[in-house]
Amino acid sequence: MNYLIFCSFEVGGLPFRMAEILNRHGVKTFYISLEQGASGHDSTQFHYGDRCEDWDLSYMFTKGLSASKKINLLNQIRKEYDIFFCFATGNKAYLLEHAGINYKYWSYGSDLDQQCFAPVWPAGYAFWKKIIGYPYFIFTTRREQRKSVYCADSMMIAPYQIETCKTISPDKGLFFLPHFIKILDYPALVSKKEESRKDICEKIQADYFFFSSSRHFWAGKKKALSDNKGNDIIIHSFAKYLRLSNAHMVKLILVEKGPDVDESKLLARNLGIDKFIVWIDEIRREELDKYYQGAAICFGQFGTPVITFTAIEPLSNATPCISFFKEKSSGIPFYKETPPIFNSNDPDKIANVMSQTVMDRNNYDNLSHKAWLWAKNNCSEERFVESFLEVFSDKEAIK
Repeated sequence: MNYLIFCSFEVGGLPFRMAEILNRHGVKTFYISLEQGASGHDSTQFHYGDRCEDWDLSYMFTKGLSASKKINLLNQIRKEYDIFFCFATGNKAYLLEHAGINYKYWSYGSDLDQQCFAPVWPAGYAFWKKIIGYPYFIFTTRREQRKSVYCADSMMIAPYQIETCKTISPDKGLFFLPHFIKILDYPALVSKKEESRKDICEKIQADYFFFSSSRHFWAGKKKALSDNKGNDIIIHSFAKYLRLSNAHMVKLILVEKGPDVDESKLLARNLGIDKFIVWIDEIRREELDKYYQGAAICFGQFGTPVITFTAIEPLSNATPCISFFKEKSSGIPFYKETPPIFNSNDPDKIANVMSQTVMDRNNYDNLSHKAWLWAKNNCSEERFVESFLEVFSDKEAIK
């Protein structure tokens, strides 16, 4: 009786990481990605490189395989590898249903918010391409994504998605799994934090720095989309902090990824703070830890009200975090204990909290330990494995 993690979108390598954690903790889990040729920032390849694991069956799904052949192969895998439970994401999840595998579905955001509705075209997208692309979207992507939601036994969604979920599948059951992070012992982490802070500050010539790992997606029509990260809120907050603190040896580190990097740079120039901002290239998820550890404060996202890894990962590295998640309770399965994140998207309030946090060392140390302790209690690998097994303990999944 084994488990399967299935994805047709790799969500920054997180489904692969899920399977890795489960196997490391003795839960036999196989992994299938229909996107194994992907190489961008959302791919497993980018974050984990060429990994050859005996539990990774993705190689079996060669490029160009028809839907019927994928279904037959999934059916064979179900029997040969004794697959009993499945966790899935992406618009090809419905193939599992045809292969006799019931599954629980994880919404990563835009799949439920956008792909189930009208197409969202990038800025400057040619009109003729829209004319050609619209029927394909409606009769392929949209149909497949909705079917993948319909066929799921239950869904994991963010609190803000509750109404959208009801629109697509009003009676769908909901479940929750915590974020999954490898937690270091606190004394060892404190030592690594100081080392990371000194190393990065020396490179950027600063006494201390703030950090955001969010891709830049916020300008123009994108503000209305669920992908909106609210990067402009971070830049405005930092500008207000500089005026409030009159600090000169401080930097804001941003990652140069996303369609609105140029808009973010222009905003910083217009606010007269561009010399205080350091841009770094896209880096692997595990390499982000050094920046999370060394930062005085980290920022999550401020557009869509949701708690993501951009907020949880700083907490696991004992770094205070500011983010926006709106409701503290929405009625859907969620953390029983609210993460110790300053919850706001108001630049004035954020700037004040930045100033107060940095100035009071005792309070800062207390916030840092509180952040780490919450992550340890709620998001450790052990807690994730325990929760995963609980989610699948209620009933058998195979027809």
